[in-house]
Amino acid sequence: MDKTYDKDLIQSVVNEYRLSEIQSESEVRSKFIVQLSEALGYPSQLRGEEFPVYGYGGREALKAKDADFIFFNDKSFGKYRTNTQKNKDWVREHSLLIIEAKKPGKMPEDLGQVQFYTMWTKAVAYIETDGEDFKGYFLNLVSSDFKVIDAKVDELPNTPEIWNFSYENILSIKQKGCTVKNFDAKLIVMENEIHQIITEDSELDIPEATLSYIKDCMGRNAEGLTNVQIVSRFLNTTDSMLQNDMRYDIPSYMMDIPRHIYNAKLYVNNMIFPLIVGEVTEFYCNDMSRYLFESQYVVIEAIYNKDKLIYFEMGYHILDKRVSERLLHFDLVEKCLYADIIRVAVENQSGLQIIFPSGNSREMWKSNQHTKTMFEFWLSGMKKLKAIEEYYEIEFELQPVSGSMELNDLYEAIDVVYDGMMLQENCEITLPGNLFEEDFEITEPVLFEENKTIPLKDRVIQGFVFRAYRSAWLPSKVMFAGKSEDDTVRIPGCCEYKIVKGKLI
Repeated sequence: MDKTYDKDLIQSVVNEYRLSEIQSESEVRSKFIVQLSEALGYPSQLRGEEFPVYGYGGREALKAKDADFIFFNDKSFGKYRTNTQKNKDWVREHSLLIIEAKKPGKMPEDLGQVQFYTMWTKAVAYIETDGEDFKGYFLNLVSSDFKVIDAKVDELPNTPEIWNFSYENILSIKQKGCTVKNFDAKLIVMENEIHQIITEDSELDIPEATLSYIKDCMGRNAEGLTNVQIVSRFLNTTDSMLQNDMRYDIPSYMMDIPRHIYNAKLYVNNMIFPLIVGEVTEFYCNDMSRYLFESQYVVIEAIYNKDKLIYFEMGYHILDKRVSERLLHFDLVEKCLYADIIRVAVENQSGLQIIFPSGNSREMWKSNQHTKTMFEFWLSGMKKLKAIEEYYEIEFELQPVSGSMELNDLYEAIDVVYDGMMLQENCEITLPGNLFEEDFEITEPVLFEENKTIPLKDRVIQGFVFRAYRSAWLPSKVMFAGKSEDDTVRIPGCCEYKIVKGKLI
């Protein structure tokens, strides 16, 4: 059939239709829609009548609804009418156009019914008519559907936009996986952005790991396609499911894609005022739901199977630049980590409440002990930093530390400098064996050296350089009896440090 608009052909369909006094919806179907679809190039063997459409409302499968007409690109559609995943996948791959009929004078303002059919079958476009009014839309994956026609039936011969719904045009869009950009007197179709820029696999510059992930997500739907086609189909499919907020009958990778973000408040134990405010990001796929609570300092992840909590994790991030501020927020995190009950109140329409039994949760909170052990380690280090600030009358401006070696050096420096000011062992002092003739016991710290070069390396803490300048013997039993000058006696010692570089308060 010629691809150009045939005004006379459409006029003949309307003229034939007007020879009858139309009284019912069935007459609109048989005397107008059938003839119009054939004029638009749809072979009768591709026309599915009263075809069942399956969808979901919330978590519940809806009763099948029959679309008046679904036009396919394959005549074997009759094999795929039952509610199985295989059948629904086939329908989505092959559906082209949906047309819904209404009784004359009963044309609805809201086309929700035919939109429902289009959403769940992934048809390219849809039409609804009562034999008097005629409306046609193209499905849009980004926002609201594109309105192509809103006219009287008698005006169709003078409405060239009708040819946008021709079999050849719709089939071309389906086969290429195009998306519609806008309309004029003629349909303007823009391919997916990847197709506009990239046509060869060699031009597809994405990490191999990402491409492998996409292929795994697509499964059998990736068979026989180039990498460019696979990526394009993946993006279009995902976008469509997101735009229609689909939860059921979707691939498992959708669980990784955020759906909604809500304000939320976190309460611990029996508090009546929230301890923290933040946001909850909601993810879902089929019966699984995932909620990610994030605040400035606390992060909690919860996973539900249907309505039952099956797993959660809790973590924290405290990045204040001042030690006092970090300690303040460590206290806040501690209240969460050691609470018996944590409740997150989500500010959505259902008033969702997420309860974490953190006081008795070894099975669900598997990292419980590790998280608390590491928390105590970081908290201990921060308390030592605060003591160092007060002792030396300085204030650290905390900066990020990169790499495990640099981190280990930092915490070793904190421990060494802290122990020095607290007269705790942080070094070993060696003496020649003939310095004393008898053994003796040290009961109190004894000053050994001061303002001399002590062979210990400088310690650096957040821009301040600390150097050992005074040492002392610590209480211990010292064994000199029977030693010669070639022997070495080791005494637990404490070296105190002074600041040699850094800005004092």
